[in-house]
Order: sequence, then C-alpha cells, then structure tokens
Amino acid sequence: MQIVKKYWVIVAVVLIAGAAAYGVWHYQKTRVAAFPINSADAISSWSFKGAYTGNDALVAQANADIAKLTGLLGKGQYDDYDLYLGIGNDNNLLGNGTGAYENYDQSIHIHPDKGLAYVNLAHLMDELGAYHTAVDAYAKAVAVEPSVLEYHIERLAYLTRQFPKDNALILAALTDASKQFGDTPSILAIEAQWLTGQGRYADAIKAWETVKMLSPKDRQASIDAEIARLKAKQ
Repeated sequence: MQIVKKYWVIVAVVLIAGAAAYGVWHYQKTRVAAFPINSADAISSWSFKGAYTGNDALVAQANADIAKLTGLLGKGQYDDYDLYLGIGNDNNLLGNGTGAYENYDQSIHIHPDKGLAYVNLAHLMDELGAYHTAVDAYAKAVAVEPSVLEYHIERLAYLTRQFPKDNALILAALTDASKQFGDTPSILAIEAQWLTGQGRYADAIKAWETVKMLSPKDRQASIDAEIARLKAKQ
C-alpha cells in the first residue's frame, strides 16, 4: 500500500511539473509581444551572419554567457531587464535573430520605460530588413527616454540613411531632438549631411555654419572645407 501511495505521489509530481513546463511554453508561444513587428515588414529569414559567426571560440563564449545569464534569471541578484538584454546581445552576436528579438522583447516587458532595449531591437530589425519596425523602435526609445542624446543621434543617423526622402519622418525626428537639446553640433551635422544628399546645399551650408559656431577650434578647419565644397556646388 505504501508503494502504491509513493507511486501516485511521483506521478502527481511529474504531472504538476509537466503542467508547469507546458504553461511556460504556452505563455512564451501565445503572449503578445511587447514590441510587435510592423505590419509593413516581412522578415524572410531570422538568421544572419553575426559578429561571432564562423569563430568557434567566440561562439562557445557567447553560448556560455547565455547559459550563465539564463541561470541568473529570477534570482534577484540582478535586474532581469539587464539579463535578458545581455542574452539578446549574445544571440545577436551569434546571428540568431529569433533569440535576440525574444529576449529584447522580454526586457521591454519588464521595463517598457527604458530606452536601451528598443535601440538594440532597432539595430536587430535593421539587420533583418524590418526597416519600419526599426523606425518604430527608435521612436519609442526617444519617447521613453527623451533626454538621452545618443538615442536621438542613432535615430537620425538611421532615418537619414534608410529613409532619406521621407522629409516628414526626418523633420519630426529633428524636431524631437531640437526640443530636448536646442542646437547641438552632432545633430546639426547629421542634418547637414542629409540636406547635402538631397541637393539642398544652401540649407546644408547654413547648418554647417551653426555647427562651426558651436564647435571647438580644432574642428573648424574641416567644417570650413566642407562649406567651401558645398558653395562650389551651388
């Protein structure tokens, strides 16, 4: 009788563990993404050549780091936001787009008001060709942490490279940056380069002149050279 009881206890434990594992799996598969893919994007492949791809030592290092960080989840020693972010970064280095996206998304679930996970997700989406999702992610990073200049710089560098003819999109991003920082050399330099690419040389010269006024003396010679180059094009 004691053996029968012990058997049923073991069965119950196994069933409970199985149900818990299924619950986790079901949640992972059915939960709504904190940051969904833009409907305008179609990702043909979630795999790409990561920075570590082809280097066995670095691949092993990244996988070991993933195992270490995963083991720390939920322990309270570190913020899970940072752990998921690290796991996402490791997957990015391995060229595992699915793993990177899922972990960045987990970070966003935990702290939707922090910008770094959005920026890293934007980098990933750019790599995967999901350009509209990258636009959304950069915009969200700036929205939740508008005082971080680097996020504005990365957003504008991306938009002027990937969507140079979308004036409304770029001007909105420039306005967001201007509201926070006013005239800033790094932002104005991106604007000037974008205006140059659009053939708007007079506007680009004006932007460079403001950059020159705000820049240290050791940069002014190179700015003068760019202004002279643009004037020759007029």
